[in-house]
Amino acid sequence: MTLEELFESGTTVATAHRGFCGKHPENTLPAFDNAIKAGADIVEFDIRSSADNVPVILHDETVDRTSNGTGKVCDLTYARLKELNFSYWVGPHDQQCRRDEPATPGLTLPTFRQTLELIGKRACMNIQVYAVNQNALEQICGLYREFDLFRHAYLTMTTFEQAQRVRAIDPEIEICVLERQHRTDAAMLRKMKDFGLTYVQPLFGDLTPGLCEEARRLGLRSSVFYSNTDERNRLLISWGQQGIMTDCIDVLVRTIAGATA
Repeated sequence: MTLEELFESGTTVATAHRGFCGKHPENTLPAFDNAIKAGADIVEFDIRSSADNVPVILHDETVDRTSNGTGKVCDLTYARLKELNFSYWVGPHDQQCRRDEPATPGLTLPTFRQTLELIGKRACMNIQVYAVNQNALEQICGLYREFDLFRHAYLTMTTFEQAQRVRAIDPEIEICVLERQHRTDAAMLRKMKDFGLTYVQPLFGDLTPGLCEEARRLGLRSSVFYSNTDERNRLLISWGQQGIMTDCIDVLVRTIAGATA
């Protein structure tokens, strides 16, 4: 299904945050593959750039938390990154789950291209971009176009300024802007609408039933960050929240199935 079809379906849209990271090493190909198999509508992942300008999938600025290496991603070549194992953190992103040994021998971080080749059109994508140098942005936008993601993915940028830079490269790319230095309220939703955005990602702490309704009224497609429990999932569904991001995609899929049964 396309993003439009998902959000117009009337069913809560399920986004797997960093893949199925509740049970698999985050931002890895197994996490993405298993998220889709578990029923994710959208797979969310993060892009940074290596020292030699290869777009790679990693959330943190450094490799320290999730791998057996140290240092900033932008200071390490792709060849060096490929030598590291990225399965030292398994479990929800907000829990202390650092392992002494890797969960999966030989598990390397994927490139953006490898990720797109795996996911294809099996699921839609929320692509959070931390690599914001011009070379990286041009490569990311180029791959977005090469894989024809226009109806199946959007880039999530931290600021409006970064979003404008993406538009300067390719104005057809769908963008979500976080701007989390400000609270997501009705005024911020209107600012996002006026900027020409379709997708928004409010924090759970900002969300209210009224804000869910305002997003719908403005024609915005909203996925909240985040919920990892059936109880919170049900609360958000009762508020009319369109989409939910989760580390525990299996739990969310069961909640949605129960709510629509």
